[in-house]
Amino acid sequence: MNPNPPNIKDVAKAAECSIATVSCVLNERGRISEATKVRVRETCQKMGYFPSSAGRNLRSRRTETIGILFYPSCAHIFRDIFYAEMMGGLEEELTQANHNLLLAGYDISTQQQTLPKFIREGSVDGVILMGGCPDEFNQRLRKTPLPFLLLDTDAPGAAVDSITSDGFRAMVDITAYLHNKGHRRMLMIRHCTDNYNEITRCQGFEAETRRLELDSCAETIQVQTTEDAVREIILRLNRPDPITAVCTVNDDMAANILYQLQAAGIRVPEQVSMTGFDNTGFSQNTCPPLTTIHIDRTLMGTEGAKMILSRIQNPGAPVRKQVIPHTLVERESVKTI
Repeated sequence: MNPNPPNIKDVAKAAECSIATVSCVLNERGRISEATKVRVRETCQKMGYFPSSAGRNLRSRRTETIGILFYPSCAHIFRDIFYAEMMGGLEEELTQANHNLLLAGYDISTQQQTLPKFIREGSVDGVILMGGCPDEFNQRLRKTPLPFLLLDTDAPGAAVDSITSDGFRAMVDITAYLHNKGHRRMLMIRHCTDNYNEITRCQGFEAETRRLELDSCAETIQVQTTEDAVREIILRLNRPDPITAVCTVNDDMAANILYQLQAAGIRVPEQVSMTGFDNTGFSQNTCPPLTTIHIDRTLMGTEGAKMILSRIQNPGAPVRKQVIPHTLVERESVKTI
């Protein structure tokens, strides 16, 4: 390792220009000829000179870092392919913009009076909040001066940027699809959490069953565990007028229920049809593969990076609410009655 790495003065001397010119080229400022820009950049590359971001950030009061806050724990990102692909889009876009990612979790049950350390200390230029999050925390975060974005979630009525999928419309599409396949007695299953996506998806299911005048034979339930869900499904399959289709709020839930139903001797879709949501690997690898809703997770991440960077550059711009489109993916888990 070279004990005396080159500095900007060495680059200026080798490139036969002033230190100010080198600084302008590296920071993309001023009117510098293209030939000089090329000469300076080639000299930096040959000499192995990398400008320090510390001084630049100190002058601009920027950290060039975006905080990614996942509620309740960032460990979910590494266990869930949906968020892993979204992180891929975020990383690619932010890297191109010369920004770093700082990933952190936050447990509101143990940190009720404080915000995460990297927010309190101003270690980031902006914050992206992912995962379902209590409204109490959203309100607390909105009081900070930091720009922030809700990604794959939203706080209805709040003046905060967000990027989501249209879970309401997607579940309307799934419910109408099941109806066209002859299904009338349907069950929608969600977790016992106040999660924005689960709530809007259930609202779509309920709105469409009302429109189709099926609300008397369609039902939404909340469950704590997969075992609870399977028990409720079997109960309804044993009635004189059994359900014929089960909708779930995501592929993970659908796949787990499917496996346990099959272990109990219930055939899908022969005895009951099933649908998922998100089009992750879970939906493709079940037997039978799941009919589901496809969301472009990489696009959601890419658009999220663009939106938070735009908010940092234009803090006074109008609030934006962006919706990522969805498509229904038809597979073998639904039969025609």
